Amino acid sequence: MRTPNFWYEKESLVSKCLVPVAFIWKTCAYIKKISSNTSSMQIPVIKVGNIVIGGAGKTPVVISIAKRLINFKIKVHIISKGYKGSIKETTRVNNLVHNFYDVGDEALLLSEIAPTWIGKNRIDSIKAAQKKGAEIVILDDGLQDHTIKGDLNIIVFNGFQGIGNGKIIPAGPLREPISWALRDNHLAIIVEEDKKEIYKKLSNTFPILKAKVTINNSVQKKLLNKRILAFCGLGYPEKFYEFLKELGCIITSWKTFPDHHVYSEKTLENLLNESKNLDSCLVTTQKDHVKIIKKYRNKIFSFPIDIKISDYATLDSMIYSTINMKNKK
Repeated sequence: MRTPNFWYEKESLVSKCLVPVAFIWKTCAYIKKISSNTSSMQIPVIKVGNIVIGGAGKTPVVISIAKRLINFKIKVHIISKGYKGSIKETTRVNNLVHNFYDVGDEALLLSEIAPTWIGKNRIDSIKAAQKKGAEIVILDDGLQDHTIKGDLNIIVFNGFQGIGNGKIIPAGPLREPISWALRDNHLAIIVEEDKKEIYKKLSNTFPILKAKVTINNSVQKKLLNKRILAFCGLGYPEKFYEFLKELGCIITSWKTFPDHHVYSEKTLENLLNESKNLDSCLVTTQKDHVKIIKKYRNKIFSFPIDIKISDYATLDSMIYSTINMKNKK
């Protein structure tokens, strides 16, 4: 899905007309929330997610936290939805066996960092992870799953994207009211410069950490002043193109596809031909690159990103406090 432009307009007739439908969405979300039987797991659960449709950088934040836990010698596993994957039973992702058709694109990326589980029932996934030695789990996109109690709930925002017009789906990009987020979460991370002043909307309810997207210096030098044709299938692609501009790329053209888009051979051939005509390098995200047909992958450039958090002392303190409190129970 590509986020509609009116979600990010202050005054939109379309948005106003959809407010009654948004009220129905909110009511259904509330009923689901209060009627869910919430289970507390035996090992600590860190939930990472967002309330904005189109992504805010939650998966890179999951990767960043997982890497930190691994550095601390803590056995962390990741629980993913496996969105758009065909496998529904609890399964540990194996990059040698599975592809994005099986487990989804995000789960493939996560499995390169730490043991990753997908499946329709995430409680079963957590139990399976625990049996395989997990001391703590991270739920990617877990904030709206009310069947599992989060011991540390982290909400992620993108400073460039913001929260749009602040309205609920389909009138706006919010999955739930921001008031719910203020009540249900323990920590917020704002990725990139807070151009939309999200900080003010969160008041002083919980700690708010700043974060920045970084890449390897050699990759940055390679992309500087490079002519590129950029393409991606993200819910909010503007943040990818904005990041490329900040790196000093010369974007000769860009192509936007729906979120989680699967690229056909014809589409890839067209992109390659256009990039040649523009004398440009073809560049996409890692999330898109895992869905590229193998014979085209070495012709299309992608690069890993890192999330650098401004205050690791606060993050580490909250993680260790979560672990200690769980161990005492």
